[in-house]
Amino acid sequence: MDLDSGAGLLHRLTSYVPNREWDVPVDHPAVRGDLVPNDPAALPPPMKGYPDALPVLALPRELPDPGIAATAVLAGVPAPTRPLDAAQLGRVLFLGAGVVRTAERNGRRVLYRASGSAGARFPLEVYASTRGVAGVPDGVHWYDATRHGLVQVAPAATGTVTTLVVTGVPWRTGWRYAERGWRHLYWDAGTLLSQLSAAADSAGLSPQLRSLFPDAAVRELVGAGGVHEYPLALLALGDGEPAIGPTAPAAPGELPPVELPLCTAAQRTGERDELGTPWPRAAALPDFPPSDPLDQVVRRRGSQRRMDRTRTLPRHLLEWPLAAALRGVRVPHWVAVHGADGVPPGLYRWPDLSTPVRACGLRDELLRICLDQSLAGDAAYVVIAATRLSSLDDRGYRDAQLAAGLVEGRLHLAAYALGAGASGMTFLDSEVPGLLDEPDDLATLLFTCVGVPEYTSRSGGDPGAPVEVRPVVPRLGSR
Repeated sequence: MDLDSGAGLLHRLTSYVPNREWDVPVDHPAVRGDLVPNDPAALPPPMKGYPDALPVLALPRELPDPGIAATAVLAGVPAPTRPLDAAQLGRVLFLGAGVVRTAERNGRRVLYRASGSAGARFPLEVYASTRGVAGVPDGVHWYDATRHGLVQVAPAATGTVTTLVVTGVPWRTGWRYAERGWRHLYWDAGTLLSQLSAAADSAGLSPQLRSLFPDAAVRELVGAGGVHEYPLALLALGDGEPAIGPTAPAAPGELPPVELPLCTAAQRTGERDELGTPWPRAAALPDFPPSDPLDQVVRRRGSQRRMDRTRTLPRHLLEWPLAAALRGVRVPHWVAVHGADGVPPGLYRWPDLSTPVRACGLRDELLRICLDQSLAGDAAYVVIAATRLSSLDDRGYRDAQLAAGLVEGRLHLAAYALGAGASGMTFLDSEVPGLLDEPDDLATLLFTCVGVPEYTSRSGGDPGAPVEVRPVVPRLGSR
C-alpha cells in the first residue's frame, strides 16, 4: 500500500500518536484545518432528505419474529426459509438500521439506531433494490428509519435478487472525527451488516455480502454522488444476480455540501468496475449456548459505556463469542485478557489461548493506548483487529476495515445474548505494533471491549415507537 496516496495516505494522516490530541488535525495540505470538530453550527442532519412528492410505502409495524435464538444465528445454524414480503423486509431493515431509542443530548434530538455507531454519529444510509418482494413494488427504495417506510428513488434495477445497498456519508462522522471518520464509515458498516445479515439468516434468506462491486454503477443506482455519499457494501437476499443495474437516474436527496478531499481521494482510489463474488459462508459452529431470540437481543443491545472491572467473565464467554464473531473472517485478531476465569491475564493471538504473546496484566497499558477511556481497562477482555499494510491495496484496506466492523458487530450480539456488554474503542495507532509485538507497518483496525455491564440499557422500541433514554456518560481514566 502506498502511504503517499489514496487510502494509504489517509491511514497515515489519520493515525493517532501520543504527542497530538485526537481532535487536532495533522499539518498537511490534504487535511482540512478549517473545520472545528463538534461545531454545533455545522452539525449535519441525522438522515438524508427527499422531496415529499416521491412515493412512500409504509412498512408493516408488526414484525414477523422467527423466534430463532441469537446464538444459533451467530453459530451459523440454518433456519427455515420465510417468505420475503414487505413485513419481513421491514424486519430486516429495522433490526439493522431502525430507530430504536431517542435521547436529548446537548439540546438536540439523537436517533439511536438498532446497530451501533462510533460517537452516535450513524453515518450510514440503506437502500433496498427490490425484486419480487410481496407488497413492495420493484424499484430502488431508500429506507426511512424514522417512519419505517420505503421512499422510492428510482425504478426497478436489472438483476434478479433483492439487494440492500449500504452507503456512507463522510461528513456525518467527519463532523466529530474529521478525516479519520472515513475509517468509521467501514467500521459502522460492518456493525450494521452483522445485524442485517443476522436478521436475514434467521429468516432463512441466505444473505450474500459483497464488498467488490462496480462503484460508479451502484452510485448511479442509489443517487450517491461519490463525494458527499458513496456505496460501501451490498447484501443480496438470496442467491442469484444482485439487482444493482440502474435503469434510470435516482433522486439524489439532500445532504450538506461539505467535502473532505482526503476521504474522497481514498474512496476513489479503491473504486473498481467488476462485481465480485460473495464473501464465503463459513461452516457452522458445532454447538451454541442458549439465548433469547435474535430480535430480543438486538433490541437489548447498546454500546456499553461503563463496565465493572471488579467482576470477571467465565471462560466460555470469551471463547464462544470470539469463535462466533470470527467465523469465516481472515483478518488477524488478538485478545488482551484482563478478567476471564481460567485464562491468565495477558495478550493472546486468537485462537491460541494457551501461549500468551505477553504474559502480564495490561489494564494500565490498554488504558493509555485507548486515550484514557476507562472501558479499555475495565473490560474483561479487549479484542484487537490489525493486519499488515503491506498485505493490502486500496480496496483491500476497505475490506479489512469492514471485516473488523463485522466482527465487532457480532461480538456485540454475542455479548448481549449471553449477559455481557460490549463497545468499540479507538486507539493510538503508533502504540499498537509494540503492544502486539508486531512490525511497525501494522494497520490497527478496531478495538472491541467486552465485559460485565455496570448498568442495564433499556430495550429498544418498536418501529415508529422508539423509547426515550438518558445517555450514560463514559468514564475517563481508572477508578
